[in-house]
Amino acid sequence: MGNKLFFKGIYGDSSIDMVRDIIHITPMEMTAKRHQWYIKPHAHSELFQIFVVESGSLELIINGGSTIVESLSFFSIPKNSSHGLRMNADTKGWVISLYDKSLENMLKLDTDIINTIDEIHISKLDENDKLITDTFATIQKCISEYYDDLPGKQYALHYLVGMMLLRLYRIFETKSVINVSDNKNKIYYRRFVQLIKEQKSFKISIEDYASRLNISSGHLNRICKDVSGLSPKDIVINFFIDEAKIYLRNFDMTIAEISYELDMEDPAYFTRLFKKKSGTTPKEYRNQVAGQ
Repeated sequence: MGNKLFFKGIYGDSSIDMVRDIIHITPMEMTAKRHQWYIKPHAHSELFQIFVVESGSLELIINGGSTIVESLSFFSIPKNSSHGLRMNADTKGWVISLYDKSLENMLKLDTDIINTIDEIHISKLDENDKLITDTFATIQKCISEYYDDLPGKQYALHYLVGMMLLRLYRIFETKSVINVSDNKNKIYYRRFVQLIKEQKSFKISIEDYASRLNISSGHLNRICKDVSGLSPKDIVINFFIDEAKIYLRNFDMTIAEISYELDMEDPAYFTRLFKKKSGTTPKEYRNQVAGQ
């Protein structure tokens, strides 16, 4: 597990352009062709992905084994789940990448949905199955909206992504999934992330988090590296940078007030950290948001 590959973007890419920090859609064959039709097993620490197989078939490599997925089908890959793909030149479809943090914010009142879809699931189109056909229809609307570039595109995609997740949740509640065994590391990792959200204080040390989990800080570091490819410190920082981006969309709050809200008592340090992680200062990010 220590050699697991992690990417922040589509396979092979270190970044990804999102619409409204939520969604990115790309033709499956573009990435496949670039890598000679074989995507090595890898994971994404920040992306929930849906793969749509419109023609041909592919081999989905998971958990040391593999399964053949034929068209018309779609399957979901949660964040931190290792997966690989082997395709042919006639395999065509779409890769829909959803930014995990944005999904959590969209569904923060419905955490059961996030927890339920945190599995690998494959669905084949069945005209007699309303849940499946409704989900396919919503996925196709997402793809069309993403590429049509019509007025109100961002708001339409925000709505459609929410509907797509709801339909996936309904499928997961009623149909079997390919269960990715929830080992101890993943359980500890989830508890660590939940603690960060509950405490919401930048002042809490990694040692304190480890103590609350009844493990050593070294053990917590190994767990985080194994599950997400990141150190505990990076996971904490990424959480607060994402929170800062949400606050920066509220133009009634000053940057100093946002810094204090995040429990960072030095606004100058907050600005340096934000720029280091996001490439822009908080003020520049806010200006970008205002111009959208």
